[in-house]
Amino acid sequence: MKKLILSAAFLGLGVFGFAQQTATADMTQKKMEHMQKMKQDLNLSDAQVAQLKALHEANAADRKENMGTSKADKMQKMKQNEAEMQKILTPEQFKKFQELKAQKMAEKKENFKSRRAADAATVK
Repeated sequence: MKKLILSAAFLGLGVFGFAQQTATADMTQKKMEHMQKMKQDLNLSDAQVAQLKALHEANAADRKENMGTSKADKMQKMKQNEAEMQKILTPEQFKKFQELKAQKMAEKKENFKSRRAADAATVK
C-alpha cells in the first residue's frame, strides 16, 4: 500500500514538473512570435530587434522584482518604457507602434465588454 501511494505521489510530481516546463517553453515561443510580428509590422532592423529584446528582458526582470508596487509606480515604469521605445524606434515606427497599441487596446476593451455582457446574460 505504501508503495502504491509513494508511486502515485512521484507520478503526480512528475506531471506537474513537466507541465511547468511546457508553460515556460510556450511563453518563450510567444515572446519570439511577438518579436517577429513587431519586426514585420514596424519594419525593424536587426539592431533595433536586439535593443528591444534587451529592453523587454530588463522590463520583465523589473516586473518580477516589483510585483507588489503601486499603480502610480507601474504607470511611471510604463512611461519610462515608452521613452526607451521612442529612443530605439524611428518617428515613423513609433507612430505605427502607437497606432497598433491603440488598436490592440480597443480590441481588448471590446472583448471585455462582450464577455461581461455574456456573463450578465448567463446570470439572469
